[in-house]
Amino acid sequence: MRLISALAASSMMAIALASVDAQAQDAAADASAADTTTEESQGGIADIVVTAQKREGRLQDIPIAVSAIGSDEIERRSVLSVSDLPALVPGVSVAQHAGYNRLFIRGIGLTSISNGQDPSVSFQVDGVVIGRPSAQLAAFFDIERIEVLRGPQGTLYGRNATGGSVNLITRRPTRELSGYFDVSYGNYDRLELTGALSGPVTTDGGVRARFAFQRLTRDGYGRNVTLNEDIDDQRSFAMRGTIEADLGENADLAITADYAREDDHNYAFHAFGPYRSDVAMPGLATGGTILANSRDVTTEVPTRNDRTFWGLSATLGVDVSDAVRIQSITGYRDSRRDNYSDPETTSRPIFAPTNTFESAEQFSQELQFLYDSERVKGVVGLFYYDEDLSARLDLAFPFVGGLLGFPNADFEENGTVGIKSYAAFTEWTLEPIDRVRLTAGLRYSKEKRDSVGTFTIFNFLPPPNGANNVIPIDVDRSWDAFTPKFGIDYRPNDDLMLYASATRGFKSGVLLVGNPNPPVNPETIWAYEAGFKSTLADRRVQFNASAFYYDFTDLQVNKIVGNSIITENAASARTKGFEVEFRAQPVEGISLNADLTYLDAKFQTFVTGHPARPELGQIDLSGNRLVNAPKWAANAGAEFDLPVGLPGRLSLRGDMAYSGRVYFTEFNELSTSQKAVATFDLSLLYESDSGWRASIFAKNIGNEKVVSNKFIAAAATGYAINGGFKAPRTYGVRVGYSF
Repeated sequence: MRLISALAASSMMAIALASVDAQAQDAAADASAADTTTEESQGGIADIVVTAQKREGRLQDIPIAVSAIGSDEIERRSVLSVSDLPALVPGVSVAQHAGYNRLFIRGIGLTSISNGQDPSVSFQVDGVVIGRPSAQLAAFFDIERIEVLRGPQGTLYGRNATGGSVNLITRRPTRELSGYFDVSYGNYDRLELTGALSGPVTTDGGVRARFAFQRLTRDGYGRNVTLNEDIDDQRSFAMRGTIEADLGENADLAITADYAREDDHNYAFHAFGPYRSDVAMPGLATGGTILANSRDVTTEVPTRNDRTFWGLSATLGVDVSDAVRIQSITGYRDSRRDNYSDPETTSRPIFAPTNTFESAEQFSQELQFLYDSERVKGVVGLFYYDEDLSARLDLAFPFVGGLLGFPNADFEENGTVGIKSYAAFTEWTLEPIDRVRLTAGLRYSKEKRDSVGTFTIFNFLPPPNGANNVIPIDVDRSWDAFTPKFGIDYRPNDDLMLYASATRGFKSGVLLVGNPNPPVNPETIWAYEAGFKSTLADRRVQFNASAFYYDFTDLQVNKIVGNSIITENAASARTKGFEVEFRAQPVEGISLNADLTYLDAKFQTFVTGHPARPELGQIDLSGNRLVNAPKWAANAGAEFDLPVGLPGRLSLRGDMAYSGRVYFTEFNELSTSQKAVATFDLSLLYESDSGWRASIFAKNIGNEKVVSNKFIAAAATGYAINGGFKAPRTYGVRVGYSF
């Protein structure tokens, strides 16, 4: 029914908007006009056109901290997933865990692995928000550009954008027949096939279509030595189809369908040993083994990852006049995942396989009124989001239950959460005098949630009192917020822009699925930022910088208390820092880039108990660093064209990414952190004039063992430290052809 409603809403909107009387020029554009980069005749660094403010604009003209990665850079730097973003964008870190996309910008992101939690960084594909963090890992193919907005985006993007926003813009259909095919092979028997076919459906190009796909298989980065099978391997397939049509002279419609499937042994829980030397892990105490800090595991439980994601979207635009455009974005998404793992991590059957199941259906509708004149630019919009989330976390205790005469001892969170979100927003930029622009915006957000289900927990009592206690869950809550924005920018000349802004952000409150955790209050932030963007040396150098100060209230944090996942509000936190971005093309054939981020992200007032050290009582964490907020981070790269006696281009590229120490919990302990580390990538690419290309590449050349996340598991595990790793050294060759 939700899918039918989505299609019906899209059709009704198309009829309504297409009937608007207009006297505008043709809104359809050739694929070349939709390119993300346009290089001016005098050469230098190409302009990048982005839609970060819901309308097109040059990257260097937008008075916010935003980065854009175009399709050429995506290809040259082998961008394969969201995990590659920290090497491309300042202030970004990624802490993928158990298949959740835990994306952080300037120290703000998703700290929880609970069913029902929302990200703190909004994630969109072609303007459609992807609500579930576990569903945000399947869209990185056939991408035109990636836009990363740093800092809260409370006005234009609204809910769950206290950290920022990531927008993926896919490649659009072309008016002429075109396409490409790439095959890549590398170590771990990695085979990737990607391709696309695009062109006109009608002879005049008024209707166009594009189909793209990706097939990726590789062996595991580690082994389960007990079960003699790979872990952290990948078997995935994804495809996307898009149809665009010109509806007369003043309207255009794009409809996209996508599908992704994973069926492998990915996202394994790795062992890092016991957290406490004075508390025995049951599996070790009964003769089991672990491989601490290893890519291999010894668990008797198989790792299983089974996911399916698909969706439909429709974007309809009508140019009412040269200055006015009305646009509708309708989206429907369905995601299902089923994961098996072992948080106890030893070879003994202390726990039954831990099953995490999640199913979500979401419908979203956004209506935009866009105005663009020489002195005034603005947007007025309405947004609606409706999601039904069903989830189950099942963690049985057969070993402990058997000792207590109750072999069916269980822990289970099971239930549904309904989410409805409504918003109205507007943002306007006025140029009252030459070279000075004032911006003001406001968004009203209303969030409603209801949670129904059961929470089952064994009472750990000896016979005859051992029993599974079943606690019913039935709670609903609503929240609302006003999130304004104020900004000013000034251009003393055509090559320099100064800007400053004050913005409020809002992350929705939380009801966990099948968990008696009390409702968690919304997370709010006031952010103050000032910076400049400059283009120097006859467009051969871009130098941008920004400084920011964040003031948080009710920051949402997560921990495991006893055997339950708990989410609570930290009282307050503050973040201050700066970012520097440098791009240069000193001469033709040489490109340089470097980014630097400094973060001072700390709790101001936060008193809480340590889940693995309950004897310490309440602990004052004031002054501790936020999770996934390295003090220093940097990346740098260089690309050189090499002389070759063949027609075409041969280029060599090297990249470095550095991150300071990262803490994975609010307690800032070395045992749950990743030390400072730098990784290096290298690639050599040849592109012929006839469309053929070939490359060799290597990523993480030093084979650094980088931890992506660590957490202290439930008390029943003996406080085992679990986690995961980022990819080891990978290398391979790629061959492709475009036409």
